[in-house]
Amino acid sequence: MPGEKSARRRGVLLVLLATVLRSLAALFARLLAHLDLWTVMGWRALLGAASIAVVGLVEYASGRLDNPFGFGPLSPLVALLAMIVTSTYAAAVMTTTIADVMVIYATLPFVAAAIGFLINGERVSARTLAASGLALVGIVIMVASGLGSGRLLGQALSMLMTLAFAGMIVLQRRQPGASMITVNCLGAIGSGIFGLANSPLQPIGLHNFAILFLFGLTTIGLAFVIFMEGAKFIPSAEAGLISLLDVVLGPIWVFIAFGENPGLATIVGGAIVLAAAVWRLAPELRRERVP
Repeated sequence: MPGEKSARRRGVLLVLLATVLRSLAALFARLLAHLDLWTVMGWRALLGAASIAVVGLVEYASGRLDNPFGFGPLSPLVALLAMIVTSTYAAAVMTTTIADVMVIYATLPFVAAAIGFLINGERVSARTLAASGLALVGIVIMVASGLGSGRLLGQALSMLMTLAFAGMIVLQRRQPGASMITVNCLGAIGSGIFGLANSPLQPIGLHNFAILFLFGLTTIGLAFVIFMEGAKFIPSAEAGLISLLDVVLGPIWVFIAFGENPGLATIVGGAIVLAAAVWRLAPELRRERVP
């Protein structure tokens, strides 16, 4: 139907836009590399929380959201995980290459499947197990290249971020009526307070503050809301596949702008992880495709 095709096209474009916005995180992190980690983490999170709240209220006022304030029994734990995700993401992109962060993040579907099996008893298919094993090979190749190079901390933070994000996804399935806007906003506020509490509170200047505002607005506020809006119109597997472009776009931006070379091992490991994810999602794409 023409209406279905139009909705699907809108969904694809919105998810693609959200992915592009999220992939800009590395650019902002490199532009703020002269600031300390805690200052960047704190202000990015607080400004991102403010943007989530404003965008959520606008969406609610326009009738696009049923209940942005819905809170379930697991929401405090999900908000804590959101705080960990927000904090570790900022820390990771400032302590290792963006390619490292994105490749490890690309294993999210497999990590979520493993946690879903442990917590919700969700069955894991043989295809998922095989793809997870292949992705693990890619991660081992990439992490091995970080030994002795000072990148292991960033890689470990990336792994913690992926684990926490997977936990959010799994727990949210147990309370689908709860608002993700609420928990993400609370998580960002917690991350902001934690970051600024450890920050030397150095003067940041209007220029740096503007970059921090755009960092929080694009990668926390707009990217989340736009993605959630677009995901309503296309199959979840397709949304997940489009989101994997983040893994490719992030390193490209920093290579163009700053000449950051991720290294051969990261490129090879990343290619293996991406291939595993695409192969795993292929059956869902065929099954869910809109005619």
